[in-house]
This record gives sequence, structure tokens and C-alpha cells, in this order.
Amino acid sequence: MSAVVALSDLHLGEDSSAANPLLDYVVPAYLKDRPEFRYPPRNNTPIKLNTLLRKTARRYGGIADLVLVGDIMDFALAPYRDCVMQAREFFRQLLEGILPGALVWVPGNHDHHLWVQVYESEYIEVPLRQGRLPIDAPCITGPGRSTGALYGYSRGVAFLLGLLPDHVRDRFWLAYPNYVANCGGENLLFHHGHFFDCVQSWIGTTLLEAANLAELEMFNAAYLDFVWYGSGQAGRLSEQLENFYEEIRWLGERSKLNLDFITMQHLFKQMIGHNRRGGDRNSTLNPGLANRIINYLSYIERERKTGVAYPADFALIFGHTHRPLEARLAGRQVYNTGGWTVDEIWPGEENLNSAIFIAAPGERFEVQRVPIDREIYNFCHRLNHAIREEIKIDFGAPG
Repeated sequence: MSAVVALSDLHLGEDSSAANPLLDYVVPAYLKDRPEFRYPPRNNTPIKLNTLLRKTARRYGGIADLVLVGDIMDFALAPYRDCVMQAREFFRQLLEGILPGALVWVPGNHDHHLWVQVYESEYIEVPLRQGRLPIDAPCITGPGRSTGALYGYSRGVAFLLGLLPDHVRDRFWLAYPNYVANCGGENLLFHHGHFFDCVQSWIGTTLLEAANLAELEMFNAAYLDFVWYGSGQAGRLSEQLENFYEEIRWLGERSKLNLDFITMQHLFKQMIGHNRRGGDRNSTLNPGLANRIINYLSYIERERKTGVAYPADFALIFGHTHRPLEARLAGRQVYNTGGWTVDEIWPGEENLNSAIFIAAPGERFEVQRVPIDREIYNFCHRLNHAIREEIKIDFGAPG
């Protein structure tokens, strides 16, 4: 039986993505004449990942499932056009000579809007074009290819095929918020991880407890789409919002503190979340994150008991925290696929590694570390810093 492979948190579109194969295009015009940005380095990360996929396929007789575990594109911090341009080139290089049994995208928070587009097209736009009323469908899919995930040639999903090389388009699926696969008789559940984060799911876990997964998504969808899509597609305002966010991060770096989004909330009088050094961005399962994972898994168990096709036993694979991880939690194996953004404390040798998850039948499942090239990391780090320095925060009205 073939292997199952997963990667996440590429954040394509964003200038700090170390997975971006088109670094030339993320340097803004006002920085192109600076010597350090005049000739961006060639980023071979997609080719490096392609080589790893080829070796995996040869070793195990193919790749049954290649799973994209969310935040593949970053609509919160980049225009849609930039995300598409980078994603097309990334997938072209990544998938050259690779033919997985299935290529499955499980959106996260930064690419959540893709699921919104798919849902509205599949269940609202298509019926209206056919003279029917919108379909009152749950705002999630089933967890497997035979149990409700949406095939790439479904009318609502087909637009995403434009991101992919021709040879994999008939193998593409979209599942949200979970996808279940099997490897050698062992079940694997993939979820991006945003519903483990109290900032991403606070409406359905704090303000009002959701009864099931569909309601959890329904409660949080508008909030997720505003924060992780609308704020990134607002032109000049988006630049200001991003700069404000990054200034908080850079303040933390200069002060040798690890300020993430959760810590930022503390600066705003703890409107949401809790103050924890580093939040969920940690290489181990801190108690808060562990408890929220267990809480989310209770939703999975509820779904299973109501007849949804979830297995009782499975390993959990997620992203979101950008920290590669292998651990055991509540009697099951838990893995994290790492991340590819340059927005952490610098310097730090641990930040020069991301990871992919590889499951092979009859062998130990693993999170395999993938080095991030220091030249690429340095370039993205300096670029991100230079952009923040150039774009001054100004929320005042013109004139």
C-alpha cells in the first residue's frame, strides 16, 4: 500500500513565505533599487519538496493521498492575485512527475475563503442558475472521498483546478474541516488546527457553545472570513492593517519576546484569548492547546455517534502552530506539519526547519524535518522588515 503525505502552512502570497518560488514578484517597486533586493535568490523549496515526494513514492510504491492541511494560500496578508500566481508556480514545481492517488485540500483560517467560495457556488449559485432554490446544506463536508468530500470537478470546486497542473486535476478533492484517510489499516484525521485555537473558534467555544461541527463552522465563518480574508483584500487599508500586526511582532522581536496573535489580544485588554508566552506556537503541547484539541475531538466523537463516517480510532495530523511536532495525547498519536513563514524570533536555529508528515504502511509514522535554506530565510526576513519600515501606520482620513 502506498504512503500518505501531508504538508501545511505555506502561506503563498505573503512576502514572508519561505516556500514562495517567485521571490522576484514580492519585492515592491519602492524597494527594487536597494542592493539587497535587486536580485532575489532563486527559491528551490518546491523542487526540494518534489525530490522528497519522488523518493517517498519510489520507496513505498506511490503516494495514495497528498494532503494540503490548510493555510496553503494567505488571503489575510496578500491580494488574491498574488496568492494565485505563487500557488500555480509552486504546484507546477511540486507536482512535476508526481501522481498521487488523491490530492486533497483541507482549508485552514488563512485560506478559509476558498471554502466559502466553494460552498456558495455549490449550494447557492449553481441551484439558482438551474432555476432552483439554494440548497440547505451543512456548511461542512463529510470527512472522506466516499463520505461527502467534494470532488474537483464538482461545479463549486472546479475553479480551484486552475491552480493545478493538468495531470492531477482529476485527482483533486476538497474536504472541510476534516479529512480522513487510511494507511495500512490505520486511520488518519487531518484538520488544519484553527478550531484548536481559542482565537479562531471563540464564538463557538466561549461565547456560545456549538452543538456540532456544522454549527461550530456556522458560528465562526463570518468572523474567520472577515479577519482572514476581508482584511487582506482591502487595498491600502490592508497594508496598514498588516503593518500594524507586523509592528507588534517586530516590537516583540526587538524586545526578545515572542508576541503572537494571542498575546496581541492581551494588549487590547484581553478582549479574547488569554495571555500565554508564545501562545500555541510551541514545539510541545502546552496544557491549553492540549485541552482545546481534546475538546475538538469530542465534536468528532459526537459526529461519529450520530452516524457521520468518522472512525473511533485515528492519529491526528494538524498544522496552524508552525511547529513540527510528534506527541501522544489522550491515547492517540498527534503530529504537526510545521510551517514556512519567516515571522518568528530571529535568530533561531530551530526556525530553519519545517516538516512534512509521512505515513507508510507497516512503518512508524513520522514528521520529517525539511531544512529551510538560510539564504531564503534571510532574504524573506529582511524583506518583511523593510516593508514594515516603509509602510507607516496611518489610519487618518486622506487630506
